[in-house]
Amino acid sequence: RANRSFVKKVAKGKSCLDLCCYTGGFAVAAAIGGASSVTGVDSSSTAIEMANENAKLNGVDAEFVEDDISKFMSKHIERGDEWDLVVLDPPKLCPSAKFMKQATRKYEKLNMMAMQLVAKGGVLVTCSCSGAMTRGNAFVPMLTRAAARVGRDVKVVRLAGAAEDHMTSLRYPEGEYLSVVTLIVS
Repeated sequence: RANRSFVKKVAKGKSCLDLCCYTGGFAVAAAIGGASSVTGVDSSSTAIEMANENAKLNGVDAEFVEDDISKFMSKHIERGDEWDLVVLDPPKLCPSAKFMKQATRKYEKLNMMAMQLVAKGGVLVTCSCSGAMTRGNAFVPMLTRAAARVGRDVKVVRLAGAAEDHMTSLRYPEGEYLSVVTLIVS
């Protein structure tokens, strides 16, 4: 909720791309916030149906596309398309610390592509719901490498996690799973 509220606040007048949009939470928030255009992309036809319904229930216009996000991003990078606000919220890519190296490569590739779709001076809101990335403090260093590899300068605007009402037991640190980083991309 807090992360969607943040997107809603920064979306006014911006073109918005929501990657791995699932039911369109970030896309709908951006549309409610006054985004000039909103496109959501997800590989699941069921998710796209729910995203369209979510937009309808909220009385906003948004385009939802069923596609693999890597293919979608590659196509739009090739065309030189850019958005003012890009949200990247992939599903869990790192089920445990054992898969950290492999997952970090996947996150880096996705973020490199997403950064190339952000207009100069635009905003990237990128997420990881993999607890191993969050607890291992690996997410921000990976973003630094991704930006360097695509020749983009990034500045951190906001570091966040789950909403305040999502309490984490000290006995279950795995409950601290979400990283949300907002960057200005130049």
